[in-house]
Amino acid sequence: MIQVTFTTFERDPSTNEWTEMPVAQLLADGDDVSISGPHADWINPDLAIVDPETVERITRADGAERWARLQPFGYRSGDLHVTVTEVATAEPVAASFRYSTAA
Repeated sequence: MIQVTFTTFERDPSTNEWTEMPVAQLLADGDDVSISGPHADWINPDLAIVDPETVERITRADGAERWARLQPFGYRSGDLHVTVTEVATAEPVAASFRYSTAA
């Protein structure tokens, strides 16, 4: 699973310092994509991104996780800070239990 976090910076008028503010989070798991957060509408799920290694235009249809990894190249303007993290998928709790049949 790929987690992409979008943040921006706003100046706090009381302290006059820049504060990092969450914008949205994108999760890509296999072919499924979900986008959530206070400004999820700022993230375009139909954005085609050019892969700098292959020079191919990549869309979600080409593979959601591959597309998610390329998000920093789609939002290079500096308005949004984009971080990509690979997240291990959790195994269902029952799957981690192993029972012995030996008595």
